Amino acid sequence: MTTPPEFRWLIGVAVCASVLIGSASPGFAAEAETVGLADPNSGRWFLRGGDGATTSFFFGNPGDTPFVGDWDCDGTDTPGLYRRGDGFVYLRNSNTEGIADLRFFFGNPGDIPVAGDFDGDGCDTVSIYRPSEQRFYIINRLGSEGGGLGAADFSFMFGNPGDVPFVGDFDGDEVDSIGLHRRGNGTLYYSNQLVEGFADNELAYGIAGDVLFMGDWNGDDSDTVAIYRSVEGRFYLRDSNTSGIADVTFPYGAKRMVPVGGAFGPLPGGGTAPSRDYFFVSSFTTRHACCQNRVHNIQLMARVVDGTLIPPGGTFSVNGITGARTAAKGYKLAPAIIGGEYVDVYGGGVSQFGTTVYNAFLFGGYDEIEHKPHSVYISRYPACHEATLGTPKPDVIFVNDTDSLLTVETSYTSTSITVAIYGNNEGRQVRVSANRSINPNIGGSVSCTRTITFADGSRSSETWSWNYKPS
Repeated sequence: MTTPPEFRWLIGVAVCASVLIGSASPGFAAEAETVGLADPNSGRWFLRGGDGATTSFFFGNPGDTPFVGDWDCDGTDTPGLYRRGDGFVYLRNSNTEGIADLRFFFGNPGDIPVAGDFDGDGCDTVSIYRPSEQRFYIINRLGSEGGGLGAADFSFMFGNPGDVPFVGDFDGDEVDSIGLHRRGNGTLYYSNQLVEGFADNELAYGIAGDVLFMGDWNGDDSDTVAIYRSVEGRFYLRDSNTSGIADVTFPYGAKRMVPVGGAFGPLPGGGTAPSRDYFFVSSFTTRHACCQNRVHNIQLMARVVDGTLIPPGGTFSVNGITGARTAAKGYKLAPAIIGGEYVDVYGGGVSQFGTTVYNAFLFGGYDEIEHKPHSVYISRYPACHEATLGTPKPDVIFVNDTDSLLTVETSYTSTSITVAIYGNNEGRQVRVSANRSINPNIGGSVSCTRTITFADGSRSSETWSWNYKPS
């Protein structure tokens, strides 16, 4: 049966991994497997039944790495956890809330758990993939209560640095084997035997950033490819290990949840589906010349802001997050407009980041509290809907006036800076128009209007004006 795909460690060094479980247990009729999600931030699980209903329960602590498997050989996949903080595995034998039925210690820091029935006895066990060695350590038993797992039964090398492991019964022989997902080119490599050497098969499926896992999606006793496209919160399941479009696709969950898949048995349903909080809302990009001190400052500020979480009703403030720009924080001298003149200051140039993040929030439809355009018109920015920064003022401030958490993500190249907003703006559609008459040499006035159309068809508009001084 199949368990979670790639995950990101939430404690310590970031590592991506897949944990998948393969074949149906001997003596149990095969059933089409279903999917679920685990939220590493809360320890809450969401299992989706074949009818689309959700069963939800808590198991584990924030930061635990989730996976599933048939630990008691009864044909039903149930939760497992790896706790990076104490190095223990925690396994539960029912899809209900409660404490672990079995716990044991295994592995080294940085190891990735992989779960499956590697000897065909109908019972899943937890093994490891050690990325530092590109080596699998296969163990066909579970640890004793509170003790160590002990030495692996056997090990072998497979793959290249950076590959992400997965597990499945690819040929329907009721024995799981391993594969690797090469995220750089989106290719899967997998073998039907647990031996060192070249892959038996390879195929391409999905796009960069997809989370890959395997499962028996049509009940034919063989595991086939699936992906969870977290940026969309959507599953794509395929009934054969071939390239092509998905046979089944559906939306479910949030951007940073961890997908799992397996034969979960009868589920009661009645739970609330996972919140769709982490989805792409808007982004904005501005461009600049390469390799100047101001670019260093822009990128430094971007790294500080990257990953900022704003809860419902919370306020985003650039200055509140970054504080004053100083040499001690790594900022360099670069030109900034002060009193209508260009003066070298620490952190000069970061107003370009201010303009970029301002427009990302503006086009996301969020409620603006504060922004101030530059005193003179700068052609690389959109007139009127641009923003300067200073400490303690001017600032760029918005409120998350939605019911969902939002995340600010930044990225950059040597010649551009991008800010993206992920969250749920409740279906708002935004249009910004400008009425301008500007000559950079003599200045000019401009007005902007933002119109937000809400999901129910209602609209709101706001207009603001600005006078640019001669440059």
